[in-house]
Amino acid sequence: MSDELAVEILDRGPDVVIALTGELDFGTNAAFLDQVQPFADAGRALILDLDQVTFCDSSGLGALVRLHQLSQAAGGGLVLARLQPQLESTIKLTMLHRLLSIQTEVP
Repeated sequence: MSDELAVEILDRGPDVVIALTGELDFGTNAAFLDQVQPFADAGRALILDLDQVTFCDSSGLGALVRLHQLSQAAGGGLVLARLQPQLESTIKLTMLHRLLSIQTEVP
């Protein structure tokens, strides 16, 4: 696994688009959460653009669930957008699609 995950944040006012490139895994999920948690804690609407995520392990899935919990607790929301087929399949196999909102495009 790589320790490489690029996080690009676009603050659009009412919502924040967070584009990830690389691997969301044990080596990168803590830094990812450090970067995006302030937006979740502020109750912002978060849109994760996952089109360029090449790998996501169970700790990466855990980071997505944690981000969802934080945003919900603060009155915000989380949408996962443009998932690669393998990641979408993993989310469905783990039944996380019942918890996490998934869209095909960035709203």
